[in-house]
Amino acid sequence: MRKHVSTVLLALLTAALAIPSGCATNPATGRKIPMLISTQEEIALGEEVAPEFEKEFGGLVEDEDLQRYIRDVGGRVAAPAEREMPYEFGLLRSEIPNAFALPGGNVYITVGLLEVMNSERELAAVLGHEVGHIAAQHNVQSLQRQVGAAILIEVAMHVIGGESGQVIGDVASIVTGMTHLSYSRRDEYEADLLGIRYMAAAGYNPWGMVELLKTLEEVGGEGDRLSEMFSTHPLTSKRIEEAEQLVMENHPDARRDEAPRHNERFLEVREQAVKHKASK
Repeated sequence: MRKHVSTVLLALLTAALAIPSGCATNPATGRKIPMLISTQEEIALGEEVAPEFEKEFGGLVEDEDLQRYIRDVGGRVAAPAEREMPYEFGLLRSEIPNAFALPGGNVYITVGLLEVMNSERELAAVLGHEVGHIAAQHNVQSLQRQVGAAILIEVAMHVIGGESGQVIGDVASIVTGMTHLSYSRRDEYEADLLGIRYMAAAGYNPWGMVELLKTLEEVGGEGDRLSEMFSTHPLTSKRIEEAEQLVMENHPDARRDEAPRHNERFLEVREQAVKHKASK
C-alpha cells in the first residue's frame, strides 16, 4: 500500500468534504450526503473487488439453476429501488450466515444464511435490505470510514482509468473492509424500511421482513450461530418492533397470517443449496 497520497488526491478529498457542491441528495432517503466518488467510479470499484470478495467466501455456488433463482428474486425487489444501479445477485458457498452489499450493486447471500430462512418472502426481505444499503449508499459511506476516504478515492480513480494493477494492495484493503463492514443501527433501520418498500412493490407480503428478523433472532440464540452477521448487521428487539410498525403503518392491508407463496420452489432451492455445502 502506498505510504503517501498524492497532492491531487488530498485536494480532491478536501474539496469533497468542505464544499457544499460535493454533496448530493440521495434519491432513496432524501438526505444530503458527501459524494467522494462518482456513481461510475463506485460501479467500477465494485467490479474490481467482486472477484476477490467472492473468494473470501468460498466462491459462487456452481449451480446455474440456484444462481438464476437468487437473481430472479433479487431482480424483482431491486426493480423499484430509487437509485438505478446495475444490481447483481449471487449465492456464495460459505456456511457462515451472512449477506453483503458491495459498492456498485453486487448483492450476495451465503448458503449458510439461506439455510436458516423459511420462505421466499424472507429471502426477498434480506435481498431487499441489502439493495436498501446500496440505494442509500450506506456501504460506500461505511467503507469510507473503514478504509479511509483517501484510499477509496485513489482506488476508484485508478480503476476508472484502467490502472487497477497499480492499487492491488489498496484493493485488498477494500475487500477486507467489505468483509468486516459494520453498519450503524440507523443504517439498519433505514435499510429495513427500504427493503420493506421494495419487497412490497415487488408483490411480496412485507411481513416477510418481520419474519426474517425473528428467524434471525431465534437462530442467533442457538450457540450464537449468527454472531458474524450480527456484528455487521446489528439486530435488536427495537429493530423488530420498528419493522412491525413500518409494515402496519405503510401496508395496513398486508395480512400477517398469510401463508407464504411460491414456497415449494424456495424449499427446493434451499435443499439443493445445502447439498452443495455438504459436498465441499
